[in-house]
Amino acid sequence: MASPSRNRIGDILVKARVIDDLQLRSALATHDQWGGRLSRIIADLGLATDDVITEAICQGLGMQRIQLGNVTRDAGALSRVDVSLAEQKAVFPVSLKDNGKTLVLAMADPTDLVTLDQVAAKSRARVVVMVAGEREIEHAILRHYRGQEPVVSTRFGGNKRPSSSDAPEDEDEFKVVDMSGNTVVKRIADITPPAPAAAPPPRAPERAPAPGAGASAADILDEILAGGAPANEWTDEDLKRLQTVQQNQEKSSKILRALLELLLEKNQLQQRELAARMRL
Repeated sequence: MASPSRNRIGDILVKARVIDDLQLRSALATHDQWGGRLSRIIADLGLATDDVITEAICQGLGMQRIQLGNVTRDAGALSRVDVSLAEQKAVFPVSLKDNGKTLVLAMADPTDLVTLDQVAAKSRARVVVMVAGEREIEHAILRHYRGQEPVVSTRFGGNKRPSSSDAPEDEDEFKVVDMSGNTVVKRIADITPPAPAAAPPPRAPERAPAPGAGASAADILDEILAGGAPANEWTDEDLKRLQTVQQNQEKSSKILRALLELLLEKNQLQQRELAARMRL
């Protein structure tokens, strides 16, 4: 059964039309299976961004949002909350006020009253809650507790630390794994088709180029399928082109299979929908 905290956050997001009832049920099912906070699960499923979720929570609860990107490190506040608790509960102590009697605390889920009471007891301070996105909190913890720069997710799901010294060849790194956990693709370049060979000279409408006379791999395949010259008449260059086409097709097939398995595993694609599209 869903906890009251998760129900309340879910109701807020549905009421704000960030997600619908079906998406909420899917997110709750994922939580029941894997655990975690509902807001993070919704973001990880691609149903809404952290920013949209955070804004909806602020409006739904009538609470103030805080941006943690430029906050100043407050050693006193950090000492009131253990880093393990901050990481586990997605909270970040922003600052101490009133001579240490008041702790300003950023929370991803301000409806988590158990965590709020726990922080108040450990910090021995009155806690004033503000709302922040969970990834913002993770980055603040890394930066202020551990002295590390946060890891930024790339477009394709890989992680890298922003640095001006990064070599260009590292900018397109990512990883696709199959259902068995085996890496299928490691770089964007691996799924980018090789640069095409120089285009053959234009063909006259009434005459097709002779095999081997500058014909492309596609022309060679067309000639074979049309029952043209036997394979023993193709040049070594033509055969190499055909071999390249075969290798690219095999690589593309592996990539597509891995991507489909990943989408199915993340519940971003239904098997029924996939089958319907394949029949088109």
